[in-house]
Amino acid sequence: MPNPPRSVTEPVPTARDAGRVILLNGASSSGKSTLAKALQAAMPEPFLHVSSDHFVDAGMLPRRTSDGGPFDWWRQLRPRFFAGFHRCLPALAHAGNNLIVEHIIEFPAWRSQLADLLDGLDVFLIGVHCDIDEIDRRERERGNRGLGEGRTHVIHDRIHTFGPYDLDLDTTAGVTAGLVASALGAWRNRPASRALAQTNDHLNRGDHDTS
Repeated sequence: MPNPPRSVTEPVPTARDAGRVILLNGASSSGKSTLAKALQAAMPEPFLHVSSDHFVDAGMLPRRTSDGGPFDWWRQLRPRFFAGFHRCLPALAHAGNNLIVEHIIEFPAWRSQLADLLDGLDVFLIGVHCDIDEIDRRERERGNRGLGEGRTHVIHDRIHTFGPYDLDLDTTAGVTAGLVASALGAWRNRPASRALAQTNDHLNRGDHDTS
């Protein structure tokens, strides 16, 4: 890539409204990353692909323990890390960046927090579903995920019960060109009323399954 012309002033991009957000929620190994990359490649304009795994893979996390101290991952570091991750999404969007976000919304409180933080933005929420046995197979094949992690997300955490989606996709057979085209078509024809904004009403009614 050629070097850009040097300048003493920072370039100012063309003014634009807040970015649009496509939010993918699905279990580990359900195909979110593959789908996010395929959607990004198919878009006629720039979209950032954002994932908490990108932060982790960049090496930003300190050592992690389970001793109840300040380095305790589950009780201390993890809640703060994801609270920060959630807060970075509206910051990126309000700066004019379109986003494709892949996430595992593990708790009702996370979905409620995202609904509040992303309120007023154009958010299209996609539920990424996959057969449990296929998730197990992918975990064994990948070798870099704990076996049973994705199964736990679906069966124990019940990540798909915290509210409706704008679109449900089944990636059991893989992320095909037809699946990507279907997702893009639904996004382009998205209604004004959106699923994420219905989250708190859904949770307040007690509609989510906690059994």
